[in-house]
Order: sequence, then structure tokens, then C-alpha cells
Amino acid sequence: MRVQIKEVNKDEKVIIRSIGEEKVYGYWTSFWCELTSGYAYVVPYKQSLDKLIPGCVISVEIFQSSIEGFRRLRPTEKTGVVRPQPKLGDYWIQGMIQQVMQGEAGGIECLEIVVGDATFVLDSEEMNGDTNVKAGDGVSFEIIGMQLFEEGL
Repeated sequence: MRVQIKEVNKDEKVIIRSIGEEKVYGYWTSFWCELTSGYAYVVPYKQSLDKLIPGCVISVEIFQSSIEGFRRLRPTEKTGVVRPQPKLGDYWIQGMIQQVMQGEAGGIECLEIVVGDATFVLDSEEMNGDTNVKAGDGVSFEIIGMQLFEEGL
């Protein structure tokens, strides 16, 4: 997904991952994209803040701290929705399952859900036990703590 950076708070950062002694930081950022605008922690490519400036456009992969409220959409509900929630960094998503990846035992390992140019990947634990979904189904869920990883493209 491509996003335009509106503002970066370089003083408000969190450790997204620790690999040995190396720490990967995300910086609190206001962004805009085709689907929505809002806030998320952005992890700059190679941890460099040089190019993460207001007005720049970056390509990102989307991750989240957790998922809540996963369910299938009713036929009358539309897909293509990314709506900010009252808590900054959280988003309500309504999209279409593009791909279902099966695990070795035949169960669902993860889902790839597409909304516009954004792709969300949910593992089986984030699906509330719904194992009857298939490609083409509309689903909704809430992202808690969106994280955007710059791809460096």
C-alpha cells in the first residue's frame, strides 16, 4: 500500500521488535492513503528517518498488534472499507478474501484480505475459529495498533 506521510513524531517511538540486541523502532505518524487517513506506527526502511518526512510517499506492508471482531459480512454489507476508530491507530476493515492458505494438516493457516491497494494477512488464531471461509467471501474485523513497515521501494 502506498501512503503519504503528513507528520512524523520522532520523539514518540516504540520498540516493534527486538532481535538480540538490535531494536526495531516504529515512529508515531499521521498518514494519508487512497482508502483513509489516520495514525499508525511507521517502521522506516533500514531504520533511517532521513526520507521519512512530511509529504513523502512510501510503499508499506501492513501489520497489527492484534485483530478483534472477525466475522463474515452479510450480503448487504459492502467491502472496500478502512475506517479509523476512536482510538488512534485502530481501524475497522471490510474487505474481500483473495486467498486462503492451507496448513499441512489441511486447516486454514492464514487469509489474505484485499481492500483497494491494501493487503491484510490474518492467521488462523485471529479468525475467531471461523474455518468455513473461502476466497471471495466478504469479511470484517478491527485492527488494533496498525503498524506500517516501509518496503524501501
